[in-house]
Amino acid sequence: YAPVLRMLLLRADRIFPTSASYLRRSPFLAEVSSRCQVIPLGIRLDPFLSPDPDGARRLRLAWGTARDGRPRPVLLFVGLLRAYKGLGYLLDAMRRLDARLVIVGDGPEAGHLREEARDLGVADKVVFAGRLEDRDLPAAYQAADLFALPSHLPSEAFGLVLIEAMASALPVVCAELGTGTTEVARSGETALVVPPADSEALAKALGRLLEDEALRRRLGEAGRRRALAEYAAPVYVRRTMEAYEELLGGARRPAGIS
Repeated sequence: YAPVLRMLLLRADRIFPTSASYLRRSPFLAEVSSRCQVIPLGIRLDPFLSPDPDGARRLRLAWGTARDGRPRPVLLFVGLLRAYKGLGYLLDAMRRLDARLVIVGDGPEAGHLREEARDLGVADKVVFAGRLEDRDLPAAYQAADLFALPSHLPSEAFGLVLIEAMASALPVVCAELGTGTTEVARSGETALVVPPADSEALAKALGRLLEDEALRRRLGEAGRRRALAEYAAPVYVRRTMEAYEELLGGARRPAGIS
């Protein structure tokens, strides 16, 4: 479909890539870069700013209690279970960590990942929580100590779950993919960023955060501020409307749109 895509792009007056990194990487956008305007995605943050505390406590108790009955810190992953998510590297990293990993989501890799957890000897450290309803997700973030997005391929173009985690004041560990993920979660500011497909580096970053509560708090608080300033739905809507109005030469905004 490349010829059709190129024709469509050449006919467009304005194209909105979601990150500057994606704009730089895309071979299709290179020839129409003068028509591109980066507008990052935004989501409704309210559910993640005020989650259900009782629900979070229940999940924390269920997820953070090891088989020996002692509490453990909770690492969280949320997303579709696909190959490019790099969960095999995260499972391997768990061999070096005294923590519980909660994998929220479902997908074609689910069965394989369960087998891999058993083969690596970390099955007792991993909770496959399956898919949660949207209303339950904020409590899941609140029940965790930190968030991991181990995606190792640039198919992970943005990572909306990073915004959810940051709005929940969770520190983030992710990989440098040359896409929008590390524009959302900035290294040293809201996240620790590691090389892709490197379970040892992943374990080291996760372990550092688990051992340093002050660092977790600093990154988490900075993440929440960044999510509110850059990725809240009203910010996305305002930027998009301004781009449309500029493109249309200041035409009146249609009634009912705010």
